[in-house]
Amino acid sequence: MRDRGRIPPLRALACSLVFFLLGLQAACSRAGEAQEELRIGLLAPLTGTVQPYTGHLRAEKLVDRLNAEGGLLVGGRKVRVRLLMEDTGMQVELALSAAARLIRQERVSVLVGPFFSRQAILVARMAEQAQVPMVTPSASNPLVTQGRRFAFRVGLGDPLQGRLLARLCFQDHGLRRVGVLFDESDEYCRELARYFAEAFARLGGTVRLEGYPAGLEDYSGHLGRIRSFGAQALLLPNFTRDVVRQMVQAREAGFGGLFLGGDSWEEDVVLRKLPQAQGAFFTANYPPDRTGACGRSEAVWFWTGAEVPQDTNGAMLLDALGVVLAAARAAGSVDPVALRAGIAALRGFEGFSGQVSFAGGGDAVRGAYALAIEDGKWRCVGVLAPQH
Repeated sequence: MRDRGRIPPLRALACSLVFFLLGLQAACSRAGEAQEELRIGLLAPLTGTVQPYTGHLRAEKLVDRLNAEGGLLVGGRKVRVRLLMEDTGMQVELALSAAARLIRQERVSVLVGPFFSRQAILVARMAEQAQVPMVTPSASNPLVTQGRRFAFRVGLGDPLQGRLLARLCFQDHGLRRVGVLFDESDEYCRELARYFAEAFARLGGTVRLEGYPAGLEDYSGHLGRIRSFGAQALLLPNFTRDVVRQMVQAREAGFGGLFLGGDSWEEDVVLRKLPQAQGAFFTANYPPDRTGACGRSEAVWFWTGAEVPQDTNGAMLLDALGVVLAAARAAGSVDPVALRAGIAALRGFEGFSGQVSFAGGGDAVRGAYALAIEDGKWRCVGVLAPQH
């Protein structure tokens, strides 16, 4: 006798299949909604730096504001922006493991960072293989973007800094002999020294290059050779933990010429207050008087609403993040490959550090600034216009 209270096996199977398909459809719908997120992996030096890093607070504020307004408008629809942050410290291995986690586990659409060339060169290789765009705010070495389609740089490149420093020395200050003391173990220091030397030689100047090993504390031998060379200026394209000691020792050794450096000097308050540093100048991504000057309503909101210092790292991070958001709007997609195309095609993005464009490649077409240290403050003393 058939039990009318039970569903026959075939009907039970059919019902189970219907419920399964409905559940699958709902799951797919939820997955589709989850995919309508712009997932941004932020690789930032939250620990290990001389100056405390606070730029991520501005990035979080921007993302919170966008999401409170319903999200970013992408392809006619509002998309939630999700910022996934990882600490890179000062270690290459930490940056690589963080980037791998963001790409493989978090499935981000884009990486913002790292900030340092030695990290960004290797992370860019990983991003290229994964076909996920990487936008570094400030890593300046040409190898970060060279030969790659998915690596982009918002800040200054070393060749641009080298040209500006050479022009200021040769044309503005009338100098013809410059010594260069650089950390030969660091990619940034070594390459900035080289690009300056090449640019200065093209103008007609003469350079004495003195490389030193990492961790050196006594530079007397190098400084003695630079003095014997008759250097009128001394380029210190190094990180400020070395620069402060080098300036003090140079003055003690009797060097009375001009000090100059690269964008690694931008954030150091100790260097700015150092008596020996007064009168020195350096290349910079962001001049101190740019606050709110770029004409965007977002600029005024950021600078007046944030409670963190108005520092260069914060400005450059916001510019990198702004490039990503503008590219997503223009591409109408959060797909990594579409985002890459959107970044490469971006023209005239008005950032906090100036106008940024990409001429189809990874290096931003942008201007550069030269800042002088005077009475413990920065002052803009030169501008190099964008060169296409």
